[in-house]
Amino acid sequence: MAMATRTLSFVLPTSLSSQPSLDRRGGFRVSVIRCSASPLTFSSSGVAEKPWISYNARLVLEDGSIWPAKTFGAPGTRIAELVFNTSLTGYQEILTDPSYAGQFVLMTNPQIGNTGVNPDDEESGQCFLTGLVIRNLSISTSNWRCTKTLADYLTERNIMGVYDLDTRAITRRLREDGSLIGVLSTEQSKTDDELLQMSRSWDIVGIDLISDVSCKSPYEWVDKTNPEWDFNTNSRDGKSYRVIAYDFGIKQNILRRLSSYGCQITVVPSTWPASEALNLNPDGILFSNGPGDPSAVPYAVETVKELLGKVPVYGICMGHQLLGQALGGKTFKMKFGHHGGNHPVRNNRTGQVEISAQNHNYAVDPASLPEGVEVTHVNLNDGSCAGLSFPAMNVMSLQYHPEASPGPHDSDNAFKEFIELMKRSKQSS
Repeated sequence: MAMATRTLSFVLPTSLSSQPSLDRRGGFRVSVIRCSASPLTFSSSGVAEKPWISYNARLVLEDGSIWPAKTFGAPGTRIAELVFNTSLTGYQEILTDPSYAGQFVLMTNPQIGNTGVNPDDEESGQCFLTGLVIRNLSISTSNWRCTKTLADYLTERNIMGVYDLDTRAITRRLREDGSLIGVLSTEQSKTDDELLQMSRSWDIVGIDLISDVSCKSPYEWVDKTNPEWDFNTNSRDGKSYRVIAYDFGIKQNILRRLSSYGCQITVVPSTWPASEALNLNPDGILFSNGPGDPSAVPYAVETVKELLGKVPVYGICMGHQLLGQALGGKTFKMKFGHHGGNHPVRNNRTGQVEISAQNHNYAVDPASLPEGVEVTHVNLNDGSCAGLSFPAMNVMSLQYHPEASPGPHDSDNAFKEFIELMKRSKQSS
């Protein structure tokens, strides 16, 4: 292989001001900067090779569309449901959110990777999504907490990533047609038709995704929100409440917020018997967020049913959907779901609008709920049910993520409401 190098020279004024600087003799002071251009690499035929990455991956969607891409992260071929997320920041929290199991996440923010990654922004111990789809991959990182690049991070965790796609066009397609099953592949030996058939032979509906993301045995959670990031400290009464948190794919910042509000938390697996939870004498029970179809986990619905009316319960996202089913309601798959940190939600009890962080593909049908169950929150983008209350059984729930990691903190007071619910229950017992 032959190589050629060019040296470039630039003559620049030494001053960065709008007026060129003069030396004592009245002439311009100049600086000559020489730098070597990237060496050109030539093939054996004498043709210069491209000094940039070629399109070496494909995203093939079940509707037949094929999107050439460039790869970063792990190689291979993966199949998943493609959804889009409108968050402007917080890609590391999204990567480690267990609710994204079984999905490719497309970020609508055009540039990702600017801040690298760090050990403080993780929502769980690993990445659960199947792949990341972005427009531009930042070529540099600029954050004081950064410890490595996004590409290195994904490679270490065996997660695929692709970039240089028209993410706006793909997002418009998802909004018009709904979430689509897709295949990401870096394997050139696989034909487009083979990848298309793969995408059409798999479905995320009806699959139990909770079992793979839930913890395997109970453990105590003790970490609070870092004081540097804490807020709402004046709204706490300082008392301690014993909470059992069912792990359907729980995020660490949900646990930190509960702990910061004075809760002693025991996290239990998704299959933990209701009788065992009650034997721990909790003041309240949290049903966490999690991935997939709530109808695919009837064992979890039965557990929720057994606990209703025994102690105050709080459902978040998947927990909200399971509560809806346990109360006699129905859930349905949304067209393309809610994924982002900018969803407006109206609190029907106060009339206030909160900007919320959301990540779910299923919703509770409010028309199917029995008498006495109140819809407390409504998503203003589409009118879907975003929160429930059933005072007769000390039940409250939200369809979105009140800890907002990533996202705004408008809904953090929901944790205080759960504390008040447990407090009233203890006083009346």
